[in-house]
Amino acid sequence: MKVLFAFLLALIVLPISAEPLSDRTGLKTSFSVPVGGDTFFVETTANFDVRNVSLVDDTLIFAINSSLEKNIGEIQIPNGLTQGVMRFTLDGAEITPKVLQNERIVFVTLEFEGNGTHTLEMSSDFAAPKETPIIEEQPMKEPQNNVLIVLAAVGIVAAGAGATTMAVYLKRKKA
Repeated sequence: MKVLFAFLLALIVLPISAEPLSDRTGLKTSFSVPVGGDTFFVETTANFDVRNVSLVDDTLIFAINSSLEKNIGEIQIPNGLTQGVMRFTLDGAEITPKVLQNERIVFVTLEFEGNGTHTLEMSSDFAAPKETPIIEEQPMKEPQNNVLIVLAAVGIVAAGAGATTMAVYLKRKKA
């Protein structure tokens, strides 16, 4: 009875003292950005709605719609898309988000206040598509069926072991 009472008390008290997560959780979306003949994927995770991402004159433009007062978002941009120093403006005002970079992506974390419609502009020297070298095709060798032979051998051994085990079991059960 005491355990049941403690469980019910925990169900009542814990949700009361918990903080809401709705203003710090986010949805992940991915947008394709065509540049020349290549397509790059920009990923966002945010507690606001990123409706569209477009590239206009070396500026990535994010169309944002927010229903919260305190907004937080993370943006992942492939390194093949950006070069040089990145500059950020939100609704025409310059902002300084946290920017981290490794060999594959540029990771941007931004926080801003205000609900409604916003425009985030990220300007940089966006990379022109790299020319890929032409590689001469070499004729393919016929694949060998060694895997099929090994699987058949393993199957035969397993079937033999199973049959032997069953025979010994049945023989001992009769005795």
